[in-house]
Amino acid sequence: MGNSDSVQVGDWVIAIGSPFGLQATVTAGIVSAERTIRDLPGAHQFQNFLQTDAAINPGNSGGPLLNTRGEVIGVNTMIATRSGSYEGIGFALPANAAVKVYNDIIRQGRVVRGSIGVKWSQGASQSDTLEAFGLDHGVLVEDVAPSGPAGKAGMKSDDIIVAMNDQPVKDGEELVTKVADLPIGSSATFTVDRNGKRLDLTMAVAERSVVWQGESQLADSRPAPGPSRSVNPSKFGITIMRLTQKERQDLAIEDKTGVKVVTVDPGSFAEDIGLQEGDAILSVNRQSVTSPDEVMRVQTTFKAGQAVALRIARPPVGRHGQPQRAYLAGHLPSD
Repeated sequence: MGNSDSVQVGDWVIAIGSPFGLQATVTAGIVSAERTIRDLPGAHQFQNFLQTDAAINPGNSGGPLLNTRGEVIGVNTMIATRSGSYEGIGFALPANAAVKVYNDIIRQGRVVRGSIGVKWSQGASQSDTLEAFGLDHGVLVEDVAPSGPAGKAGMKSDDIIVAMNDQPVKDGEELVTKVADLPIGSSATFTVDRNGKRLDLTMAVAERSVVWQGESQLADSRPAPGPSRSVNPSKFGITIMRLTQKERQDLAIEDKTGVKVVTVDPGSFAEDIGLQEGDAILSVNRQSVTSPDEVMRVQTTFKAGQAVALRIARPPVGRHGQPQRAYLAGHLPSD
């Protein structure tokens, strides 16, 4: 077995398998790329792949992908094809991932994944959100399991994880992969950006299935428009007003922050980033807002084309739903 972490794009590789039933067939090529979940629609979030142009066809699956020293650096898994056979794009599970799965099954009878108990924001707007905060990488924490490792260590929603054990964390997929591979009970230090300040939080990794046991996903909501009262226009393309006490209770807003979105103009910045009528804006670029006047004042500081991130609360769906929190971000229109 070889070390798949040392593989580089351009390395020569050899695939062995039984394509179309032809046993012990050997083909050669190079490592074309390293792929993650974002590149392969429908793939499981823990899977990363080595892409190769070595000929792989039905019957190669499960066979080894070797380096030029004869070491196994991958397990042939699948191909991308329109014809049903080889078109130069094949994928292999990295050997290090296969070894970990094998060892987990031998030792414990099942695969064990590490977790620190955080949910993170996803979507194309995340790079814009980070840019609005002056960052070029990181993972924006959406929710923290109170009894999980991160919750016990003091991590909070809206923290941005920028590094793990002094190594930069590019995005959520990389964070999930790194944490899932850590041994249960091992210690890890996460550097977070909290309102522009850096903090180091050390915690012990727990088993993912235990941390999130019984956890359910929140559904998307599309709330009905609220009544028009004391409405102020905004150049974001919305009209806004103060929240009532009942609306604060429904959205689980405990302090005085937030303004309600009454209308969203078609084709506006707000519509482009997904803001909806009935949403409550809690902050603009991490600056809390408590009134329509504050939103008006904050937006006057922005320049055309600047990245803007709105922290929102969204009403629940159904009688037993829970209010949602999210960041919506994008670039203001250019003049």
